[in-house]
Amino acid sequence: MNVLAVALADESQRFIKGYPPKGARLFLQPNIEVMRLAALLRPGDDLRYLDERVEPSEPDSSLTLVHIGLGQADRARELLHDWTARGCVPVVFGPQATSWQNAAPSWCGPRVVGDLTDVWPRLRADAESGSLQPLYRASGNPGYVAPRPIKLNIEMDSDRQTIQFVRGCFCPEPVKPFCPEHLYYGTNTLMRTPEEIIGEVITLPRKRIHLLDDDVAALPDYYHEVFNRLRNYHRQWVVNASDRLFDHPRLIRLLAKAGTKIVYLNESFLSGRLERAVTDHRLVHRLYRRVKSLQTSKMLVGARLTMPAQPASPVNYDKIASVLRQIDLDFIEPRFLATDGSLARVTYRPMVTDTEPAWLKNRFYSMETIADRMMRRPRRVGFFTTAVYLLPYSAAYRQSFLEGLPWP
Repeated sequence: MNVLAVALADESQRFIKGYPPKGARLFLQPNIEVMRLAALLRPGDDLRYLDERVEPSEPDSSLTLVHIGLGQADRARELLHDWTARGCVPVVFGPQATSWQNAAPSWCGPRVVGDLTDVWPRLRADAESGSLQPLYRASGNPGYVAPRPIKLNIEMDSDRQTIQFVRGCFCPEPVKPFCPEHLYYGTNTLMRTPEEIIGEVITLPRKRIHLLDDDVAALPDYYHEVFNRLRNYHRQWVVNASDRLFDHPRLIRLLAKAGTKIVYLNESFLSGRLERAVTDHRLVHRLYRRVKSLQTSKMLVGARLTMPAQPASPVNYDKIASVLRQIDLDFIEPRFLATDGSLARVTYRPMVTDTEPAWLKNRFYSMETIADRMMRRPRRVGFFTTAVYLLPYSAAYRQSFLEGLPWP
């Protein structure tokens, strides 16, 4: 069977013929759900992957699957109207399609609610018989399918390796609505065995691995056991964690020994603290000490933060940017919420002022600030981590911001 999988792109990043793709190559990574689907294809099947960030999407006679990310409903409606008029009826899946549940818009054709890999056997059988159903509902019980490399456009980053130890959502409550794992599985989780994880890790050809789990501090004993067994395989890890990580110093030391190079702290680290830190120097020092404790263990520290795009009272983002620099983070990934609770697209424009949310990234990823971190960081994390992780990631964040992308 021939399968065409299309990943939609936001308008700000959609490919324009004759122009190079927008965004840093480091963040032009293939759709993880399509890579999982690739592992389920039978011998002789052919999968063609089109990513709207790097190439235009065109329908063909294959079974067509369209991934709709959150906030991409307008683009999906435009594409489906066009393709349906040309005789192609795609099956849509992804977080946005799942969020509709039983109230899909009228223009939406066959769709998947939940994890595509769970319904793939039924979907494939119906496609072969020519009787696609209007709705395929996944069970809601997490399963794990190891991502399989797929043929990519040359502009995309083909070196990224990902893995999950635990399926399910461990995000802070305010950001759960934006988490695909929460949309697909709710409160259900799946913990893989250390033996299964090790078996997958040793098959990965490159050293750098991104752990997709939401929070390595959610199950400290479990992650301690897994990383204790993985430390002998000499891999380099990028992981996510919550503020609870600082309650487990043994786990921090083990993550460092196992080769962790970047720890991304989720919203729990700065939520409710960032605004107070503007006037509370003791809080700034406490947050700085926590960041430094990870950096002295030779790990870079990123932080994700979610703020209202239109707060009730005026905000001086320059003061908040100064606090972020005093805390001495290496990376930030800010997201801003619109009044209706959706993600607001805050992007760079010339002459941005300190009363606009974009000022945070403008200050944090300025050339002066990046150079300052590059000069100081080798004393804590070493020259290798500074050169191989801090520099390329900082440059990638800066490039994506200056090209007008709302997030990496």
